[in-house]
Amino acid sequence: MDTDGLSMFNGCCSHWHWAFRAILAAGVAACAGCYDSAALLDQVRTDALRSRMHEVDLGFYRTTMPRDRTNDAFVEMELRMFGTVPQYRIAEIEKQLKADGYRLRYETLAAIRQTTAEELAEPDLGHLRERLTLVVNNVLADAPIKSVGFKHVRIVN
Repeated sequence: MDTDGLSMFNGCCSHWHWAFRAILAAGVAACAGCYDSAALLDQVRTDALRSRMHEVDLGFYRTTMPRDRTNDAFVEMELRMFGTVPQYRIAEIEKQLKADGYRLRYETLAAIRQTTAEELAEPDLGHLRERLTLVVNNVLADAPIKSVGFKHVRIVN
């Protein structure tokens, strides 16, 4: 192979390589102005704040469960409930709790009294939490709760 042909080939590739880089640089420069980075950052922050979950206190409840017919024993139950909500909904929920707190208390106590011995035996009280989430969301229809949790649970036989 002669060296002149090889140098011509290298020069040709070098020329295409330079052209490719120029096109790539022009494309990057054109796309750099395609978005407003400050607006994009603000949108990401807003989305993150809207999706952040916070706890809202739903109250302390104490009730005596209906008598167990098998052993004629009473069970007393205490629990402090909270609901998880997006941060932007806290004000709405607190306003509704002031207006409809008495309904929430009545319906929550009724739902707790429906709890069976099998549900009380669940380690995470899943069925009770699901039922109470439905109760809370029926009362607070304008500002729904994502889930219900317990800060304090005490079951005394």
